[in-house]
Amino acid sequence: MITASIALQFEEMPPTKKEKVTFTCTAETKQSLEEWAEREGRTVSNLVERIVLAALEGQKQTSGDEDKSK
Repeated sequence: MITASIALQFEEMPPTKKEKVTFTCTAETKQSLEEWAEREGRTVSNLVERIVLAALEGQKQTSGDEDKSK
């Protein structure tokens, strides 16, 4: 049963403009992501987005270093 306070929280959330991406993983990986997200008080989706953004930033830095050596 959804309480009134939780229902209000959902109603106040603006719709997202973000794109959706789906990937497959093992049950163990999914479980680990769920536990990690829970520890940080995040959704799995938000956690994965942060992981991907950090990886992309690292890729930019690596690519930038390679470009400088050319």
